[in-house]
Amino acid sequence: MAGQFIAAYDRLLLGLGALAGLVISAMAVLITLDVVLRNVGLANMPWLNELSEYALYITTFIAAPWVLSLGSHVRVDLLAVSVPRAAARVLEIVADLLGTAISLTMGWYGLRVVMDGFVRGDLLYKEVVIPEWWLLAFIPLGCALLAIEFLRRLFRAFSGADQGADTPLAEGF
Repeated sequence: MAGQFIAAYDRLLLGLGALAGLVISAMAVLITLDVVLRNVGLANMPWLNELSEYALYITTFIAAPWVLSLGSHVRVDLLAVSVPRAAARVLEIVADLLGTAISLTMGWYGLRVVMDGFVRGDLLYKEVVIPEWWLLAFIPLGCALLAIEFLRRLFRAFSGADQGADTPLAEGF
């Protein structure tokens, strides 16, 4: 049962990563199309700038858990590679504990903001008018998935399993 849940979760992260890639690719195509159409005087897509801003924001939150699961996130491990293996493991655990705490805190406050915006009926008025909570909803979603991923990393660290290629523990010193 747990194996099926983990496999489904991994597929969810992969799907979100693929969705983020598709959205970024679509934005690149649409921006190019907009520039070409404007330069030949055929059309203008004034809503595209706003849509691009929203897309970048959303893809950040939906892709971050997938990137963390791959160990492809940005990290500065200067200290971790300079200390003995046991100390590096402690640093990894501390970083994952901090990541979990920060993700849960941001997710909690993000959820409160989403609920407040929903109750008040806040709208974003630009080229496209949409309920603000539609965009804000990606904060608690992304943060919840990040917290799960940090907890998975903690579980692997405490069980002695390899964290992956992104950790000094995997390098073997």
